[in-house]
Amino acid sequence: MFVSKRKHEPAHYMLKIESFSLLIEAKTPKIESDVFEANGHKWRLDLYPNGIDEENEKSHISLYVVICDTESWPKGWEVYVDVCFFVYDHIHHNYVTFQDFNWRRTRFHEKKTTCGFDKLISIESFMESQNGYLFNDSCVFGAEVITVPEFTQVDRCLSMIKPLATVNTHTWTINKFSAVTDSVLYSEVFKVGNVKWKLELFPKGENIVNGTHLSIYLGVHDYASFTDGWKVYAKYKFRVKSQGTENDIEEECVDWFDNSAVNWGILEFILLSELIDSEKGYLLNDNLIVEVEFSVMGMLRRFV
Repeated sequence: MFVSKRKHEPAHYMLKIESFSLLIEAKTPKIESDVFEANGHKWRLDLYPNGIDEENEKSHISLYVVICDTESWPKGWEVYVDVCFFVYDHIHHNYVTFQDFNWRRTRFHEKKTTCGFDKLISIESFMESQNGYLFNDSCVFGAEVITVPEFTQVDRCLSMIKPLATVNTHTWTINKFSAVTDSVLYSEVFKVGNVKWKLELFPKGENIVNGTHLSIYLGVHDYASFTDGWKVYAKYKFRVKSQGTENDIEEECVDWFDNSAVNWGILEFILLSELIDSEKGYLLNDNLIVEVEFSVMGMLRRFV
């Protein structure tokens, strides 16, 4: 929880409670405010003077904002908001504000209609006169609910990883390469990071390099299961192993994969004349060994 102070009052709603100590003594479970409007939606405050559950009972005040009157909304509705709670400090004449520590945006939907803090402030601290929350046994709570404009709902968080050396490379061996008649070959599906991948190889080359080069591509296999707007960043190397020598041929790529480009690769990876040259060692015993090695990966996901 991030706590700060400011002079100006909450923009959307304030709830003043008189004789607050009676709520504590009477063990009042919950106070529901009246409904208020903010940014085109209806809300209310739910205050738990003695805490929301047994663990918090008699130790902390709980405070929540609830979105109201959603029964007639279409299935799958979502509302993104920035929520800030307030308690008035009567001594310093300012408002103590309470927000999510990581400043995370809140997504309200059919299965999540409330947002707040189980432990907003300890009852002991709240009752201490030197803290200024109570004056003549009265206190003021407040809330601001800022609806996030639709265009900012696509904000994203990029999570980067460096795969461990023990799991960052996939090796694919193609036996009897010279006897292959298929125009394209597919590797088995493999997983690096949180993404399932596959390799595509054109033994005789693809399109305009057919008959002259070997073409190779890396593709995201499980993209259909990703949410809309997905993006995957990868820095990786294609490699054809030189068996028995140290003359591997490799090339590094840096690409963003998304719905418009689920595959990336190299059209002219190696000349077929070089590939079949026995002195190079690429086709030892007619076996071709292809590798892809990841050095950095990233997944772009929802910010909230």
